[in-house]
Amino acid sequence: MASYELFVESGPQKKTTLVHVLALLGCVVAGKTTDEAVHAAPDAIRAYLRYLKRHGAKVDPDERIETRIAEHNTEGLFSGQSIWPPDLKPLAPADLSRDLRWLAWSRADLLALVDGIDDRRLRAKPAKGRSLHDILLHVLEADKSYVYGLVGPLKTMGEPTNAAARGELDLRIALSQARPAAISRLRALTPAERKRVRRTGQSTYSAYRVIRRMLEHEWEHRREIAARLGRDA
Repeated sequence: MASYELFVESGPQKKTTLVHVLALLGCVVAGKTTDEAVHAAPDAIRAYLRYLKRHGAKVDPDERIETRIAEHNTEGLFSGQSIWPPDLKPLAPADLSRDLRWLAWSRADLLALVDGIDDRRLRAKPAKGRSLHDILLHVLEADKSYVYGLVGPLKTMGEPTNAAARGELDLRIALSQARPAAISRLRALTPAERKRVRRTGQSTYSAYRVIRRMLEHEWEHRREIAARLGRDA
């Protein structure tokens, strides 16, 4: 049996909840209540393990899973704003190398999901929620915000992101260009950058936290898109 600690964030009434599985960086699950999110965690973990296994990771999606709540932040911050202990620690080179591979896998899977979908379908407004186009643009712009918060402006990432936001570049092209640019810059992080923690307003940036949120955020929306298309994330 594999045991996973859950890092939970909600308001004091334990309504809308986000559960982070830090042992599987990027694995996150949302629920309308804390109980719902915690109950959904094992299935979310298995889905994440299946995704990793597709890319050759030595994991077992069929193993028995046990979960327990390690921390629960009930301050009611904006979703994803909670800070967990690993966020404040230096990012080890071996972990950085693994995380960058996962960032590449995640973007490849996102692009595969929307491959071949024409612009009209991408922009079609569903009965509830955002269009696929708006979800993809949201992911693209969030990535830029995370990376800029850590290392400052990055032209090779900003240019395709801004061009897509203006409607001058296909979103999928921008997504395929911006993530490798981010990975290249993150791979070059100095020891000082890998241990630096920067706070501005309610936002906290560290190498670990930025990569964690990039993976988590894309995973959330990849699953959203996959569910809408009736496919596996």
